[in-house]
Amino acid sequence: MFGKLFQKTDYPEFWQQYVELMRRPLPGKTPLREVPFAVFDTETTGLNPPKDKLLSIGGVKVLGGEIDVAESLELLLEQDVAPAQEDIAIHGIIPAVNDKQAGMAEALRRFVQWCGPCVLAGHHVAFDIAMINAALQQHGCGKLRNRSVDTIQLSVRVSGRKEFNAPGALGLDALASQYHIPAHDRHTAAGDAFITGILLLKLLNRLERRGVHTLGQLLGYRSM
Repeated sequence: MFGKLFQKTDYPEFWQQYVELMRRPLPGKTPLREVPFAVFDTETTGLNPPKDKLLSIGGVKVLGGEIDVAESLELLLEQDVAPAQEDIAIHGIIPAVNDKQAGMAEALRRFVQWCGPCVLAGHHVAFDIAMINAALQQHGCGKLRNRSVDTIQLSVRVSGRKEFNAPGALGLDALASQYHIPAHDRHTAAGDAFITGILLLKLLNRLERRGVHTLGQLLGYRSM
């Protein structure tokens, strides 16, 4: 009773819809090829989620063993302060130049509606989720409730190795080279999300060969 009494009820409408949707998670017995993955990446002003800001969000949907290009996402965020020159040199985002830039509240709404109940996937996905969560909480929402998988962790399991001594051996560039994925449009959120999506497909294919056929098996395999 007291929990309901003090429960927050003034969340934005899109967040209330998302929370309601997440009350019905995918069953663990869902075949892997029927699991929708929202593969995403963020470009940010730094590596500290509570302090740094999102610059862009890019994503692709993976379902049924292929990338659904029609369900891709690319959001460029409006910035009050220009990023450092060295950051612009990496991601190429210049404030007030691109007419496709969106305000943070609108970008968060579009991202949450885009990912819906999908399993989130990414390279260092915990960082990207933390950045999204920090922005969501700053705009009167809660934290993402989706399950997630990290292509770094999956690649380690596929390789069977427990140690990687070479610096950068698990970086996106290194794994893209290892799995023969063209690394076009690197260091943009949309480009990195597309590369990560292809990597995810290759890893899932290898896991299926090893008997991982359901969502529950995938999530359990990830934590072994």
